Amino acid sequence: MTAPARVIEIQERGWRYFPRTDLADKHGSSLILPETRKLQAVEITDVPNGARLMALGLIGYLPLTSAITLNIVPKFPIQNLWTMLEVGGESYARILPTLRRYQTTSNPAPIQLLARSFCHYLKNALSAGFERSYYSRTVNGYYKPRVEFGQTIGSYLSRGNPVETVSSVFEFGIDSPINRIVKAACLRFSAIMPRAADWDEDRKLIGFALDALQRVRAQEPGIHDFTLDQTVSFRLRAHYSGLLRVYQLLLTGGGIAFTFEPGGKELPSFLFNLEDIFERFIRQTFLIALRERNIAVLDGNKHMGRLFEDNRSFPTKSDLIFRYGKRNVIGLGEVKYKPKLKEIDRYQIISHVTAAKAPLGILFSPANEGESQKLERLGRLSTGAQFYHYRVDIQGDIRAAQAQMVADVSALLNTPDA
Repeated sequence: MTAPARVIEIQERGWRYFPRTDLADKHGSSLILPETRKLQAVEITDVPNGARLMALGLIGYLPLTSAITLNIVPKFPIQNLWTMLEVGGESYARILPTLRRYQTTSNPAPIQLLARSFCHYLKNALSAGFERSYYSRTVNGYYKPRVEFGQTIGSYLSRGNPVETVSSVFEFGIDSPINRIVKAACLRFSAIMPRAADWDEDRKLIGFALDALQRVRAQEPGIHDFTLDQTVSFRLRAHYSGLLRVYQLLLTGGGIAFTFEPGGKELPSFLFNLEDIFERFIRQTFLIALRERNIAVLDGNKHMGRLFEDNRSFPTKSDLIFRYGKRNVIGLGEVKYKPKLKEIDRYQIISHVTAAKAPLGILFSPANEGESQKLERLGRLSTGAQFYHYRVDIQGDIRAAQAQMVADVSALLNTPDA
């Protein structure tokens, strides 16, 4: 019997020492899973008698070897992570074929996380085949065993029809109570899935499931129906248990936290890139807040500029473009999820601001532990462009930090008609 994997908690950007025998076999070959290596989620440095592992920008439940799993957690409160995911519009596309247990909370789980989890279990259920079983079906018409005499008398004999009956028959197929609930869940999740392109595969998956269940009558579950997975064959039980568990979270508004808990809710494992999350969180915060001032906040990866006027070979990809109207770029922003800025970060914002002829450049980074949220002026170029560094507090009340950031930065954005 295979021993359960050791779950080792480590903070993102944190170090952990491992004996050499944990990460390599007796022949010196690495035990680290190839899938984990491809993710580039960890950095390993050789030290005497072992290795020092650093968790990079990803957080989540990451299998390291067949015997060790890393639970990489952020350095800030878990609830702030959910807020940043909600504001930034996380698609939960980085899902691993690994199950983990989440701590149960009273806060509703993100709907898109539940949709991805449901499709994870549904894909496995489709591959294995839906449960087929014997179930009772009521038939009206000519005699079939067994006759329901009370219903027959009420429906036919009392009305002078001695031929037709109400019968119960047993059939073998997929129109069983649990498959009816699965079909209802498919219809519900298909209605709430975003229409974005990165959800196309999940929508197709639900379409295949509905085709397979086309002869099944959809039925919403009752309070006791969430235990129907125990009636399914052992071969398929894990898939159905997952489907019912996720659907129950959707219907009841039950919540999960990102914290690992051995007895918590079992769902697929998701990995999150904190650099992407922090960038989207900053951009979306300004996009919503500055709309009333007619200031657009654009993603420079989609709206690229040019570093040189006479050469298109070197595009600029600013994280934030503050634009008033269709052409007036009134500021640029670069978001860095790192504890300390480097010279290359300052040179990047300077070159992008100069190329765009913008009057303002701002570097955003999270405030380190013990630091307060603040705006720091870096300096001014000979062109008149001003540069600032804004430290965002994601350790405390993140909603208050959002409001303060918008107020502080808005005061720097000058529109032509101001």
